[in-house]
Amino acid sequence: MKGGFRFGLVSLKGVLLLALGAAIPAWAQAPASEDLSRGVARISLMDGEVTVRRGDSGEWVAGVINAPLMTDDRIATGQNSRAEVQFDSANVLRIGGNAEIHLALLENGRYHMEIARGTVTYRMRQSRADIEMNTPSVSVRPARDGVFRLSVSESGESEISARSGDVEVFTPKGTQWVYAGQTMMARGSAADPEFQLVNGAPVDDWDRWNESRDRATQSGASAQYVPPGVYGTEDLDAAGTWANVAPYGYVWRPAGVPAGWAPYRNGRWVWVNWYGWTWVGAEPWGWAPYHYGRWFFDARWGWNWYPGGLEVTASWSPALVGFFGYGGGVGVGVGVGFGFGNIGWVPLAPFETFHPWWGSAYAGGLNRGVSITNINVTAAYRNARVANGISGVAAGDFTAGRFGNVQRVSGAQVQTAGLISGRVPLNPSIASRHFSDRAVTNVPRPSTNTQFYSRSRAAAVGSRPAGNSQAQSGYHRFGEPGVPQNTRPPQAATGANAAGRQGSIQRFGEPGTKQNGGGTAGWRSFGTPSTGGRQPYNPPQSRPNGTASPQRSMPNNAAPRSVPAPSRPAGGGHPAAPKGGDKGHR
Repeated sequence: MKGGFRFGLVSLKGVLLLALGAAIPAWAQAPASEDLSRGVARISLMDGEVTVRRGDSGEWVAGVINAPLMTDDRIATGQNSRAEVQFDSANVLRIGGNAEIHLALLENGRYHMEIARGTVTYRMRQSRADIEMNTPSVSVRPARDGVFRLSVSESGESEISARSGDVEVFTPKGTQWVYAGQTMMARGSAADPEFQLVNGAPVDDWDRWNESRDRATQSGASAQYVPPGVYGTEDLDAAGTWANVAPYGYVWRPAGVPAGWAPYRNGRWVWVNWYGWTWVGAEPWGWAPYHYGRWFFDARWGWNWYPGGLEVTASWSPALVGFFGYGGGVGVGVGVGFGFGNIGWVPLAPFETFHPWWGSAYAGGLNRGVSITNINVTAAYRNARVANGISGVAAGDFTAGRFGNVQRVSGAQVQTAGLISGRVPLNPSIASRHFSDRAVTNVPRPSTNTQFYSRSRAAAVGSRPAGNSQAQSGYHRFGEPGVPQNTRPPQAATGANAAGRQGSIQRFGEPGTKQNGGGTAGWRSFGTPSTGGRQPYNPPQSRPNGTASPQRSMPNNAAPRSVPAPSRPAGGGHPAAPKGGDKGHR
């Protein structure tokens, strides 16, 4: 291997603790509340140009299948492109072409997003999550399971269609229900928006593609074999088989992998805010098996993934491996005391101890919380005794994001190595934040829609500075500070036209009609007169039958490409992983 890095001459005799204090932090033995509250989504499907603006670095990078997405990340699609983002097994967002979405908040069971432009469809199935979708004019919150389509134009006009289920639309002046089969058109500033309720927009190719995706992802069999909390299992159905193996129960075996294949070898380590080094597998099924459960090798059947006991709710981890340093080398760019030229990793077997490397206990410095212990890797890890179980690269390649030459490491190379417990003492580079080596081909133009109404203010998460992305009074900026907001002037209205503006569009909270009271030419007011209160939930007994709707100026940028979409299922977000021992990681 290439020469690596040695920075500082520190003895590895016994245990080396470079953190302040002499003991492993207490939180390493139990889940931290700040960890359990976090959410991570994933890109579960891509077709065309999909890019991600990293919330931690502000850089646009090329998207890949199974890229982890965090609070403050943005997703953009090119023309005739689409993407799917999975938050958990019950919540999926599908994004049409020429769209841009900001993930304003990802927490365990709480997903808030801002739609700057384009068409999206949000699907909830047996979900109790707190969902909020914000547009320049209104804030949309599903009341129950269903399928909800939202479109935002360049001028900031919004169209909200409840294909199934009902949504409540919030503004500073009150709320308005949009029931299944209805469509709302909203425009103007969030301080004083106008709206119109009509029968649902006709079903088109975008809706039909979403329906086909729902059928594909709901027909999977793998979900019955994994603990609660695991998602992305739809990808496993066509990529392997399940078998009942004592003493673990049902385990999954990947099919079609090449000779010499091993878990955590085809892919790359990516630096992610809060979690640090996170594995992004190159296999299309590589979400659930790399972020939950454990792996073991069987001489007859090869590698098996054990998802864990069904009685324990599983928690997400950036990877489930043991890290260690080995071999010599001299260089710069790693932490004091690492002292090795190469870094290796091995997939953890069922019930082996897990040493986490992320969290607030290890923040604030490269060497804070670092612990390195002399070990014989093959004696310490069961999978290290498998002929192809250990992977490694030169430390310089690891920090530079070069993973095109991941090596199969022999047991003889790691007879003397340094087990890393706690923070991995390797500095990330700019390339470490890229999900792949692909160049970005779609850097979206700045959106004119930079301000969004939110019913609830999103709390700051991780290292993102509090207050930078949110203004007062429930408004959120979409772009960087200083980007001008959409200043489209509101339509003036006087006299008799005040209550029934162009085409009978009304302002939210205006008197004149009732929520379910018919009104003039089918238009309904939002809220109660003068107070703009919250409307009661009172769905009609008979739903609209999809009769003709007024002509819309909203462009349809969501139409599928001429090439059929991949049939591979989708996947996305969750609580973070407990740390220490094997609880929640078996």
